Amino acid sequence: MEPSEFYTMVRQQADLESNDEAETAAKAVLETLSERLAPGEAEEIAGELPNELAGTVGTEDASEEFGPEEFIARLEKRAGVDEEFATRATRATTHALEEAVGEAFVDAREQFPAEYDELFASAADTQ
Repeated sequence: MEPSEFYTMVRQQADLESNDEAETAAKAVLETLSERLAPGEAEEIAGELPNELAGTVGTEDASEEFGPEEFIARLEKRAGVDEEFATRATRATTHALEEAVGEAFVDAREQFPAEYDELFASAADTQ
């Protein structure tokens, strides 16, 4: 999947105004995800993404354990957005990520406890 396709998917899912806004949101979500993933899982995801997106996924640091509230708080700070925007962006980006890397994200998703299920639900699932 080309980066522009990824950003378009995020823009449409999150109901954003532009692909530039989607790019900013997606990169912030990917960076935050990589803080929570074990390095091997982050590396697997990065290996499946185009270089422009793969560079956003940190693969060397040890994973941190934090819940969905902290995930959203980090995303709010990183992207300079509010909670509602951060939640929409996370749902849209994780949906696009699953489409882009398939099984690599499914495997990585297993590292997250059930309390993340609602946050990682696609926009279609929450309507």
